[in-house]
Amino acid sequence: MRPGEGSWACLLLTLTAFQMLPMRPPGSWASRIIGGHKVTPHSRPYMASVSFQGQHHCGGFLLQTRWVVSAAHCFRDRDPQTGLVVLGAHDLRTAEATQQVFSISAVFMHPDYHPATHTSDICLLRLNSSAILGPAVGLLGLPRRPPRAGAQCKVAGWGSVSDFEELPPVLMEAEVRVLGLDICNSSWRGQLSPAMLCTRSGDRRRRGFCSADSGGPLVCRNQAHGVVSFSGLWCGNPKTPDVYTLVSAFVTWIWDVVRRGPHGPQPSPPPRTTGGPAGVA
Repeated sequence: MRPGEGSWACLLLTLTAFQMLPMRPPGSWASRIIGGHKVTPHSRPYMASVSFQGQHHCGGFLLQTRWVVSAAHCFRDRDPQTGLVVLGAHDLRTAEATQQVFSISAVFMHPDYHPATHTSDICLLRLNSSAILGPAVGLLGLPRRPPRAGAQCKVAGWGSVSDFEELPPVLMEAEVRVLGLDICNSSWRGQLSPAMLCTRSGDRRRRGFCSADSGGPLVCRNQAHGVVSFSGLWCGNPKTPDVYTLVSAFVTWIWDVVRRGPHGPQPSPPPRTTGGPAGVA
């Protein structure tokens, strides 16, 4: 091998490996907690795991004993009748005594949900029976108004913990700060709507969510201010801040669906996959 050939070979090998990495186009669906830490077991009793075929697919949070809030895009190409909701979990790999498992009797997507623009990316899941509340299973409240810019919040989930799809052993959480929508929208080239919310790490570290974290709550002062919606090409990249559905913009709709229950609006039909962004959780 001639001088310099080793360096070129190493460079080519690195470039080839990089090209083989899974890529998500900008604005793809959210997928993992980045720069976070393990939470104390069952200290986030409102967290819900939505699974299909035995695999965790999305997050959510328990609003009432029979109602879970999640992201509409989690059900774009899924039949909800084949899904399960797990409450009271910390380690999804084991059948913990605290876990309660439910089937989904109905999914109510927001009527203005639009996959291509991510607008109104929120839904309600009606469980087949009521959860039993206790130390490991609890409710999370809704806010009356949006959080202020700079507010410190937390986002949790069972999504991957690196860009290499490394799965976490247990529930993970990251501390983030709310970013003003005007600043965030400039990073997203004006693609965001007023009913969206952004966060950033607040320092130079990559931190936030990045697909199986979708639908989980952004919690500020013990209230669900956001629902994980979508992120950029690389997880935690400050150039493309994490984007959530702004919960306070949908509180009236949420309670209207819950109060009317089975006598309310018809459940959303299984959505057909159209030309929306790739990378669904």
